[in-house]
Amino acid sequence: MLNENIIIVNTAKEIRSDIIEMLIKVEDVKALEVIRQELEVIFNKTKTNQKAVKEPAFLEGVRGIRENVTLDQLIEEQHYKPCTYQAFRSEADKIDWGEIPLEVMLEAIK
Repeated sequence: MLNENIIIVNTAKEIRSDIIEMLIKVEDVKALEVIRQELEVIFNKTKTNQKAVKEPAFLEGVRGIRENVTLDQLIEEQHYKPCTYQAFRSEADKIDWGEIPLEVMLEAIK
């Protein structure tokens, strides 16, 4: 029975991940508002049925869509500091990759 629960959790994680990937690609503000409203309805129904239900984890990362924001404002807000290729290369060359095969490193970032 424990293994069945693990499979269900993995499936839920996969579905959640797929939804997030699709959601990121949506640019239509009205569509996003409808999606948010539907999620709130689902969340509220679940919340009334189970009082201990937490807010879905992905909602923590959801931010409102800002309009009329300039690139300069974003750079300032995010404390962006550009990095030259030479500076990057200098730091990257300091990393000791050891004997790790490229395939193992690529698998680690999937």
